[in-house]
Amino acid sequence: MTEAFELLISRGHKFDDLCRNYTMDQVWLFYEAVHENLKREVLDLAIATRMAFGSDKKDWAKYIQALSPKGPASTKVMSKEKYRMVRSLLSGK
Repeated sequence: MTEAFELLISRGHKFDDLCRNYTMDQVWLFYEAVHENLKREVLDLAIATRMAFGSDKKDWAKYIQALSPKGPASTKVMSKEKYRMVRSLLSGK
């Protein structure tokens, strides 16, 4: 539990919210989401490092262009069942 609180606080959640406003299910849901975000961040860093050290100018420019915010934002689609579960957890029901 301490690890979950520490990680969530480091990612911007308030201690008071964790103690008084979130249900335990919400805490664990957010904790799992933070872990997924951290894995994506590490992967992004690994890819960027690989591109920075192992690509030519043309490939590096294509990589940087692909990261620019000009294109439509990609969203992860979840199932209706997972959406209902998450919505229920976030509403505290």
